[in-house]
Amino acid sequence: MSDATRRVTRNRAAGFLAACALAAVLAACGEQQATSGPDADRPVEVHVATAAAVSQSGVIRVAGVVRPATRAQLSTRQAGTVEAVLVVAGERVAMGQELLRIDARDLVAMRSAAASQRDAAREAWTQAVRNRDRFARLYQQDLVAKVRFEEAELQAEQAAGRLERAEAELAAVEMNLEYTRLRAPFAGVVSEIITEEGAFASPGRPLLMLEDRTRLEVEAGVQQDGIAALETGTRLSIRVHGIAEPIAGRVQALLPALGQNGAGMRLRMEIEAPPAGLMPGMTAEVLLPSPRGATAGVSIPAEALLRRGQLSGVFVVAEDAQGAQRARLRWVTLDVAASDDATARVRRGLRPGEQVVVGSIVSDLADDQVVVPRD
Repeated sequence: MSDATRRVTRNRAAGFLAACALAAVLAACGEQQATSGPDADRPVEVHVATAAAVSQSGVIRVAGVVRPATRAQLSTRQAGTVEAVLVVAGERVAMGQELLRIDARDLVAMRSAAASQRDAAREAWTQAVRNRDRFARLYQQDLVAKVRFEEAELQAEQAAGRLERAEAELAAVEMNLEYTRLRAPFAGVVSEIITEEGAFASPGRPLLMLEDRTRLEVEAGVQQDGIAALETGTRLSIRVHGIAEPIAGRVQALLPALGQNGAGMRLRMEIEAPPAGLMPGMTAEVLLPSPRGATAGVSIPAEALLRRGQLSGVFVVAEDAQGAQRARLRWVTLDVAASDDATARVRRGLRPGEQVVVGSIVSDLADDQVVVPRD
């Protein structure tokens, strides 16, 4: 056998041995991974509770948003450069307080010129009135002709007209000058500043947002079946996340939902006594009377719940085909308004009489885990 043949044979043998070693390692890893996973058939002792049937009032819950009853976009009629922003977002201001100022140097010059013209027109009118009165006395004494008196009277009337126009022009300039100072039309909170110093402000362009947060309301979208028993003045309960007690609200208006798809109605409610901490922008839940009346619900201990983000689930204990008891994960819908730290009210997904796992072990269970129930 030649040396080349011997080398080829040795290389093939080495490759075969390496492949066998790699296969053995992979098999060992696979066996270790398989044995280290959860054993769903290993019985686990758990404590269980029975879901109890409860009667809950017939209500329809609709989502809404807390809004200020009075909210204004403030702008100016006078075009110009923003000279100064005198407030900051979140600042509480009084009615009539100056919020923003537009550069008004050109209007100041125009006011000065208009005032000078007004003063000149007033002086001319005063002199014309004196002449008219003087010619009136002379005419009564037959010292001047009637035509001279009439000319003096006409000159006085013309002077009066010029004075009136000069005063109107001055008033217009002063009004435009007042528009360069943006003032609060009501007491409230500056919720947003849309401009900055040095920016150009055009007529009608929003510059500031002002809200009256002493009067709040909730607006919610409702379907036809939720408005059958509603009318203006109806009092309803409102739940707001972060506010412990329910809030009383009064139906202010039912408006057609003309935006987007245009379906349903918009319910606008006035909050009669806003509690501390209630702010515009918070989400709310309005409780409407259901036309179907009271419905049945299910109550379970709060410690039976498994939380996964926005989802809530329970492990329901049920017997499989072989007679083993298994904990099967089931996602449920809660009645948040009727739940507390001790009990949870389930609206959908659980039937009265079913057994659920309770305790800290809930977070460690696997779906379809074999369990040994204990009361």
